[in-house]
Amino acid sequence: MKNKRMKKVKFNYVTMLKAVSLLAVSIYHLFSHRLSGGFLGVIIFMIISGFFLAKSSTKTYDLVEVKFFIDKIKARLFKIISPMWSIIAISLLVSLIFARDIFDDSVRSSLATMFAYENIRAIVKGISYFDRSGNFNIFTHLWYIAVYLQYILIYYLLDYLINKLNLNAFRIYIFGGLSILSIILSYYLSFTKASVIRIYYGTDVRLSAFFLGSVSYLAYEKWGTLLDRLTRKKTSLLLFLAIILPFFFIDGKSLWVYRTFFLIYQLLVCLFLAFIYKLEVDNPIRYRDHNPFFKFMIWLGDRSYYYYLWQYIVQIFMLYLFRNKISSKAIFYLVELGILVILSELSYSLRRMKKSYKIKKLAIALALVGILNATSLVIGNKKEAQMEEFKKEFAKNELEIKKRNAEAKKNTNKKKKDDKLKEEKKEESPNKGGNFEEKAYDDFNFTDKEKEYLKNISITAIGDSVLVNIDSYLRSLVPNLYLDGLVGRNMWDGPDTLNNVKASNGLNDIILVVLGSNGFKSTDDMQAIVDEADGRDVYFVNTSHLQSYMDQVNDQIKSFTDKNPKAHLVDWRAFIKDKENLLAVDKVHPNVEGSDDFAKLVCRKILNVNKVRP
Repeated sequence: MKNKRMKKVKFNYVTMLKAVSLLAVSIYHLFSHRLSGGFLGVIIFMIISGFFLAKSSTKTYDLVEVKFFIDKIKARLFKIISPMWSIIAISLLVSLIFARDIFDDSVRSSLATMFAYENIRAIVKGISYFDRSGNFNIFTHLWYIAVYLQYILIYYLLDYLINKLNLNAFRIYIFGGLSILSIILSYYLSFTKASVIRIYYGTDVRLSAFFLGSVSYLAYEKWGTLLDRLTRKKTSLLLFLAIILPFFFIDGKSLWVYRTFFLIYQLLVCLFLAFIYKLEVDNPIRYRDHNPFFKFMIWLGDRSYYYYLWQYIVQIFMLYLFRNKISSKAIFYLVELGILVILSELSYSLRRMKKSYKIKKLAIALALVGILNATSLVIGNKKEAQMEEFKKEFAKNELEIKKRNAEAKKNTNKKKKDDKLKEEKKEESPNKGGNFEEKAYDDFNFTDKEKEYLKNISITAIGDSVLVNIDSYLRSLVPNLYLDGLVGRNMWDGPDTLNNVKASNGLNDIILVVLGSNGFKSTDDMQAIVDEADGRDVYFVNTSHLQSYMDQVNDQIKSFTDKNPKAHLVDWRAFIKDKENLLAVDKVHPNVEGSDDFAKLVCRKILNVNKVRP
């Protein structure tokens, strides 16, 4: 009687948990600055997968026929790759036609994703899941599917060996031991300061979640009655809160996350899963008896795999093609949601297609992706070639900056700095007399007087990689320039950077800050920079890229500069948003013409603030 009832249980609470995981990961993709720990939703997916894989084997402990296990593997893999391969093929073809940069970034991942080694490729290539700036690879999120497919192969191999060697009495200890080994490896790598990329994508590290999921089901089978002693609803609610709250504050870039936190988090998810599973087995509730919100979550969870496959793909296409064409954020995200729903529902509806048609569909998808990869080899990777040129220019600039800084410092030191001369300079300044009318912020026709003024001022500039490539262009207008740019620098690095420059070289008349593209915590860092400037004017250049936090960062920069008389906004975003031809292929860094305009934009702002007459 119990077995009959078990077959009828739909496990709607588990399905709702899938929906929660999908929402967490999707919101993380869209707004990583709002839900920094949303990537943890993938761990929940992994544990659920491991849990139900173990459940599926409970009635086959006595089977040792190789064919049986091969058939099980084929059935599992077929169910997963059937929609995925088609989606990869269609997306890649569309990108070649409408978005060449997306095609160039994604084509290298296509076969790796289809054949379940994309996570390994990401490690080898050093592709970060947490820093996707300028990367338009639409298959970035499918690393998880690669690891899942790998686990299926590993699981059924272990399942076969355990049955063959008659070790079923030790099954839970075998999977538990493998979980511990995987967790120990995560600890080891984090303490030896291995890259986050290696830890995050590593199959050996990620297997712990799948193994623990399997262990949690085996433990439930063995000791599930112990859960009856607890108030399951209240305990489940507390556990649910415990696994949801980290979505809001955990940062996947921090190595400490991959130590004790990962272990505790995985155990909490396992325990919560066992609780809701037990709750549903003992008190199954029909779909129609749930409240409307739960019905929606069950509906979404049932389709979660299809929505997961499409979500990031749709997001990247929307950002690339329409970010600067749809001004209303609300309309932009509504259009994105509409496209996602249509594509996901279409894929979901095809799941009941006859197997023979699915096999043909797979063959067509594989052939198409093969042709597209061959096409890429023939036409070349346009973006890759352009980025190589950009990197060479960047490296050259980095070397030249040191020489230019030394020369500028020498020239600046030749100038007399006493107060008397400063006063004389003020008397001769073109700022004196009458009303001043600012020129347009993008008026780059500098007069001789304006050029002369720029040659007589000095600037200390700190920033990230965006700053490095404008060095020669800014220096041609302002020869007395000291520039300190570093790849990956964040706004919160600004105060220490400026302090170090002040200690080693001193500060020039004006401070220029080009930070925010790589991250921004609060305007406190901007205030600290202004404080370090010791009364000098500080010019903050806002950001332009395709990351979700761009508008938030730019709003905070504007808010701060509006309130602080010593802080001034250089509105790079307003200037560049409709001029993509001035950007490099990564849509972040200005190209040669863009770098020249960037430098002139800074200079025009300085001239306007200082009321320099033409």
